[in-house]
Amino acid sequence: MKRLCANLFSPYLLLALTISASAEATTIDFEAQAVNRGGNLTGVPDSPLGIGVATFGGGELLRGEAGLNADITAIYASQGLFGSGETNPLTISFSVPIENFSVQVLNGDDMRNYTLSDDLGDTITKSLASAGGLGSALLSLPGSGITRVSIASANADAWDFAIDNVTFTSAIATPEPGSMLLLSAGCLFLFTMCRNEVGVSLLNRTSRFKRLLQSLTSRANSARSDAFTSDTAQ
Repeated sequence: MKRLCANLFSPYLLLALTISASAEATTIDFEAQAVNRGGNLTGVPDSPLGIGVATFGGGELLRGEAGLNADITAIYASQGLFGSGETNPLTISFSVPIENFSVQVLNGDDMRNYTLSDDLGDTITKSLASAGGLGSALLSLPGSGITRVSIASANADAWDFAIDNVTFTSAIATPEPGSMLLLSAGCLFLFTMCRNEVGVSLLNRTSRFKRLLQSLTSRANSARSDAFTSDTAQ
């Protein structure tokens, strides 16, 4: 019985492990957050900016930056030309460990080097064409367990750049409600079935014991009756 229940539960255990080990990629494109924003830099940062498990620091939301023709959609931008509070590098911190991180970096400056780094020690640097040359590149870090990344321009004084399409996968996956409901229902069904099987087995054993006891009692009564009849006849 124990082996039978274990065999029945094995597929659901495998399903549970699969759910806990898998996760879907998340992409942040800033569209919802920048819906009412203009395209001109203001020098006033939206920082910290929390979106899901990610918190962005050092930049401002724009609905496409004027002159940044490589990306005319919503972006998170930073510049050192005027104002205060915007930073180089831009930073992103995560409330849970993540992996397979990538980000689109957009250059609003002359030809410039940009460096993406994380708190695991991984880093990548790439030279981007000028803003007029539509300088843009997708930078990626494949590490697992990342909780903080930074994107920096080599221009420490008058930087001008933006990021978009931030993509990552949570290293600790959260199962979808539908998967958990299916798993729970299956486990409950199997638990009930195994419990009933155990109950039926115990009931059968109890019934056999009762029949044996009744048979022994009947034989004992019969023996006493024969003995009484013999004594009476004498």
